[in-house]
Amino acid sequence: MLPRTQHLLHNAIANWQDWHSGSEEISGAPKLIRRLTGGLTNESFLVGNQHFQAVVRVNGHNSLSLGIDRQREKILLEALSSLSCIPTLYYSDSNTLVTEYVDGRHPLRQDFADGMIQNQFRNALAAIQEIEVGQLETRCYVDYIRLYSDQLSNFIDLSIIEAAAQEIDNADWTPVIAHHDLISENIILNPSGVSFLDWEYSHLGHPLIDYLALFGAEACARKTDKKLLNALITLKFGIVKLWHAVQDTPIKT
Repeated sequence: MLPRTQHLLHNAIANWQDWHSGSEEISGAPKLIRRLTGGLTNESFLVGNQHFQAVVRVNGHNSLSLGIDRQREKILLEALSSLSCIPTLYYSDSNTLVTEYVDGRHPLRQDFADGMIQNQFRNALAAIQEIEVGQLETRCYVDYIRLYSDQLSNFIDLSIIEAAAQEIDNADWTPVIAHHDLISENIILNPSGVSFLDWEYSHLGHPLIDYLALFGAEACARKTDKKLLNALITLKFGIVKLWHAVQDTPIKT
């Protein structure tokens, strides 16, 4: 464990009395149980005691270069706090986030075609998109793309991705809370239903962004015109490519 991670993790646990766990009482100081695997941006750890468990996330040092706004994430998690598909927020600051630990498994490829699971996804998205947040501006996808591309040199297909982002920005749609990163690693399935984790890329965005991630292009074809759908698909894959490029080359030279 890196010294920075160790220091921030220790501080988060030491401040456990500042955690707000809602109806679940924290009866004593949590202890580190184990490191959770799978994160590419941050490091997460399971902590707890005999009666309580939580996840402490130590935020990556390159959050700003990846377009992550920790205050925005907190605002959206608080706005979504009434929903069972969202882990409860216990504590956050600029370096750490503490949330409810949700036990279960990540969905497999075949789960995305399961009718019962699809209904859980659909109901969760509908509940999320009904929540209104007045203090945030709608994401400008062109600006978001340029935040990444400005850190890079000679990125292939940039003009195509920017054109797709412009097409979406110029279209007529109503912004909703959008996760923007609903990959299987950020989804938990258990007998209680579905939970969506890791809201650091969330924003007020296009209502089909998350729908596309969960149900695919064919399902989205009934909800918008072909030109906009193609732009959403291009944007989805373009952001992934840009993200990885920035991770590899965080500073433009």
